[in-house]
Amino acid sequence: MGIDICDDYSQISYFNPQTLDAENIGLTDEESSCMVPTVICKEKGTDCWFIGEEAYRCALYGKGTMVDKLVKLAGKKGTATIEGVKYTADELLQIFVKQILSIPSARLGIEKIGAVVFAFQNKNSDLMDSIIQVTDELGIPRERVHMANHSETYLFYVISQKKDLWINQSCLFDLSETGLHYYELNVIRGRKPQVVEVSHEELEEGFSLEILETGAGKKLGDTILTSCAERLLQKKVMTSIFLTGKGFEDSQWASGFLRFICNKRRVFAGTGLFARGAAYMAYDSIQAQSSYPYVCLCEGRLASTISMQVNHEGRERQLVLASAGSDWYEAKASASFILDNTNILEFLVTPVGNGRQTKLAIQLDEFPARPNKTTRVEVIAAFLSESKISIRVIDRGFGEFFPGTGQMIRQDFQI
Repeated sequence: MGIDICDDYSQISYFNPQTLDAENIGLTDEESSCMVPTVICKEKGTDCWFIGEEAYRCALYGKGTMVDKLVKLAGKKGTATIEGVKYTADELLQIFVKQILSIPSARLGIEKIGAVVFAFQNKNSDLMDSIIQVTDELGIPRERVHMANHSETYLFYVISQKKDLWINQSCLFDLSETGLHYYELNVIRGRKPQVVEVSHEELEEGFSLEILETGAGKKLGDTILTSCAERLLQKKVMTSIFLTGKGFEDSQWASGFLRFICNKRRVFAGTGLFARGAAYMAYDSIQAQSSYPYVCLCEGRLASTISMQVNHEGRERQLVLASAGSDWYEAKASASFILDNTNILEFLVTPVGNGRQTKLAIQLDEFPARPNKTTRVEVIAAFLSESKISIRVIDRGFGEFFPGTGQMIRQDFQI
């Protein structure tokens, strides 16, 4: 399953093993659109909650109290008071997500979710922890739940298409109520494994979709988009261009923009792209071997490999703690070592490509002094973002002769 949760709309997709494609799901049989408004409404005097268009209808007829912009509310740890009861943003978001997760069962008869990837505009630790709490309550194993941002899901959507669509460069324009976003995919040649990189920019020229309600507003929006495309695409060989977001649900208003980008380029427009990319990621995560033999670099992924030089069974070797292209939120590692004539641990940071390798060092002078090879330490590495690593070193001693103190040294590094 792939679920894209944004402040205005959320979208659902699933990977169909028969067609080997990701397909969108509407909220009901009557609602063909996969775009579900990210709103929630509690019916007055009952414990019934509605989401999407049903929530709008409930509020419109005065039957309940509606709350919107759930992602923004959760990001700032906000609250909402409904019928005298104060609900945290996390509680409301969790109710919304539970109902979203019930849709595949109701619509498709899917009894068990093999894996699910939640996509967001940007990764937020608090938001992701809230989602994990919901999936834990629903009994979905934690190793089957993953998080991604739009850069990652766009990347996986594109590399799931035929290679002739992204052999050179590919780009995406995402126009929604939250702004105008531009993503650009590049294949970096001459490296093994092959590197695929996505850059992302939130364009200052973004505008409210309300202006598209008038003829003059449509003309202005078309002019803005055309100007952006001319600036961003000049001297670039774009194999394909994708358009997504509520603003492009019907793109006929942007005739000048379409005329420019369709010149010698293949252009695709549609909703649900991020959810479909998430569904491809989810399906791949439960396969014995990945279908994507690439190093994927973008927001939310590590640009460097973190490793240590160790001696194992008499031989020097490189122990990788986290590989470039890994999701920082999931990149965790732990290992134990016996110190041999050193009280310093060194970590190597190796960027993808020709970047200069750097070293991180942690002094262990605070640990008790012991004879050589009688101190075992546990190293635990986790990431606070794609550019910040937190390393903890714990004194485990050496059996009964030199009991461990459990003392911990922690250092955070920018990488």
